[in-house]
Amino acid sequence: MTDYRNVVAQADARIEHARTEQSLAADDRARAIAAEVARRGRGGGAAVAGELGLTEKSVSQAVARARSAGDPHRPLPRDTLDRLFAAEVRDLPPLRLIHWFTIQYIVRGTVVDITWIEQPGTLLACKVEEMDPIHVPDHAQLVTACRSWTRAQALAVVDVCLTGNVDALPVKE
Repeated sequence: MTDYRNVVAQADARIEHARTEQSLAADDRARAIAAEVARRGRGGGAAVAGELGLTEKSVSQAVARARSAGDPHRPLPRDTLDRLFAAEVRDLPPLRLIHWFTIQYIVRGTVVDITWIEQPGTLLACKVEEMDPIHVPDHAQLVTACRSWTRAQALAVVDVCLTGNVDALPVKE
């Protein structure tokens, strides 16, 4: 049941991203038209309208839009981090399901704060080492796996564990 919800959520995110990109492209177009009208000075609007096959009213609206448009030097799209984490999760080497649940147990019982940004894999490995090896099959293998992850991979794992979507992690049969 959650599979279709994930697909719908991803599609909604793509639609929102497309709407944002369309609006930003329209702002860029308006800024380009406004800059050319300003460069040409008096009568520039009519000349630009003729060259682009637009009405003078459309050029005037573009100039008005350019005045109210936001800064063209904008940050990355809002879903960039989610897309990055999804890509990192896809590239993770598979682990046994019990290992993913162990990491989820650790993450949910730990305050993950700003200190985790620098070395999240090492911190996860330390938390695994603190656990009794009797409760974690192949304890050393899990520690090694945690230490081998890049910063982005480890943070992606932490994110997946915090959101409860352990099914998204690659499982070794």
